[in-house]
Amino acid sequence: MSARLLVVAEDTQYGRWLRHRIEASRERSKVEAIDFEQFRQRRGSLTRRDCDLLLMVMRFASNSDGVSDGLEWLRRMRDQPGMPPVMAVAEDGDELTAVQSLRLGAADYLPRHLATPERLLVAVDRSLRSAPREPPRRVPAPREMLQEEPVVAQITAAGTPLVRDLIPRYSLLQKLGESTRATVYLAASAALGRNVALKVTRNVDAESGNFAHEYAAIGALSHPSIVDIYDYGVHDGREYIAMEYFPCGDLKTRLQNPLTEDQSIDYLRRIAAALTVVHQAGILHRDLKPPNIMLREDGQIVLIDFGLAKNLLSGTRSTAAGVLRGSPYYMSPEQAQGFELDQRSDLYSLGVMFYEMLMGAKPYVGSTAMDVLQQHVVGPVPELPGDLAHHQELLLGLMAKAREDRYRSADELLQALEVAA
Repeated sequence: MSARLLVVAEDTQYGRWLRHRIEASRERSKVEAIDFEQFRQRRGSLTRRDCDLLLMVMRFASNSDGVSDGLEWLRRMRDQPGMPPVMAVAEDGDELTAVQSLRLGAADYLPRHLATPERLLVAVDRSLRSAPREPPRRVPAPREMLQEEPVVAQITAAGTPLVRDLIPRYSLLQKLGESTRATVYLAASAALGRNVALKVTRNVDAESGNFAHEYAAIGALSHPSIVDIYDYGVHDGREYIAMEYFPCGDLKTRLQNPLTEDQSIDYLRRIAAALTVVHQAGILHRDLKPPNIMLREDGQIVLIDFGLAKNLLSGTRSTAAGVLRGSPYYMSPEQAQGFELDQRSDLYSLGVMFYEMLMGAKPYVGSTAMDVLQQHVVGPVPELPGDLAHHQELLLGLMAKAREDRYRSADELLQALEVAA
């Protein structure tokens, strides 16, 4: 019996193992593995038309407040209309949490330490029989999606009404995302006659100057592979910056579906070409990661988020001692240790993304950020499997622990790719 399964696991290696075990025994089934961050982005629109079974690896031990993450997830999904059946693969659970999970609507409950290949497949088959199947939803082609008029959203994803006139001259349409420091909105600009991505600091009178730095960094660049910046200012104590909006999303979203080997090489080449432009202007990006690689409809990549960029020519914008900025998953060994950086640090981050594109998983994971950073500093460069081993030398040239063992520049990387083609 064919089926569409979505595996959700914070431990991406274990998620891939589950996917491979199911695919090996259910050849007609389509299985995708993602982490919880990706699942949070997709949960609101997920229904049985998209997926026949959610297989979720969750922790069921109670935290200091007496709350079990696994049970909380089950409560949320029980209350969401159209949610596919959920099979729980439980960590730190017991008989009581098993009973509670089934009462909360779980199709099945399997302790992780008992999840042998045989028991896993029995539980999957049992869970699939627990709910009727629905035909797949028709997903509009990218061109159709781009031609649709944007829906004016009055409510954010969190249920908070939008303050539509937060920034003069921009009408907020919907929230695209947020971090601890800023929120990004889709906004309409009457002056420009187009929609823009409007990034606004979350707190009034917060530390200012970061957006101004980004505005100055990108203003020095003019290239199709670098995001266009339209406006910068401060209003009522909030910094804001208006920039190009990308309806096709980012590389992180694209990685939710596997890339072929050729596609991975093509993305590597395109990102390297964009880095050549940035580095030749004397700028380091310092926060290169899939969410900062946007996609145009024609497949062209665009670099965004230069908030951590450093001008090599001026020598300014050095990170203070003891302060780490950037994503731990993509940070070079020298950046993790707080050393001075050069363009080879961006190339290391590109190497991490290259591995992720080829393998569908990050090379280093851990229970804490420090665990991940430590692996960047002392862990071995990951080995590619046999069918991809011919890219190992390329990966070593990007992810070598000592920067002198890496490619000296993005241009040298492009030359290596040209020779290998």
